[in-house]
Amino acid sequence: MEMKLFYLGEVAGMTKEQVEEAEKFIRGFEYGIVATNNPETGPRLSGLNNLAGQTLQQLHFATEASCQKLANLRLDPRCEVMYATMESGQVQIAGKAEIITDEALKRELWQDWMNEYSPEGPTGEGICIIRLIPASIRAMIC
Repeated sequence: MEMKLFYLGEVAGMTKEQVEEAEKFIRGFEYGIVATNNPETGPRLSGLNNLAGQTLQQLHFATEASCQKLANLRLDPRCEVMYATMESGQVQIAGKAEIITDEALKRELWQDWMNEYSPEGPTGEGICIIRLIPASIRAMIC
């Protein structure tokens, strides 16, 4: 099986074509798996809802405001998100997370399913938007 992309390093060092291939891959996923650091139990894996328009400059995810991963990210914003399939390969992106409080950006990224957790919509507190600012990437895409 021929590799479309094999890259290990900083996101800033990728070519335009490599970025496009990685972005195309991650946009095909509804969820990403995030590794956060829980100060009591250590590394913790959990799912994040992938939002539309992902780029390697800024990735946005939605999650319930009361979840443990959000508490972990508030204490230690370092994390890694992984997308993978047996057939197509994997992309792992490490960086720092920011909790989005900007209401205009929340409105822009809002999706209908979020209303179940935040009936007030983007002004409610049931859903949080997380922005990952990528630093490094491991991409092996077939």
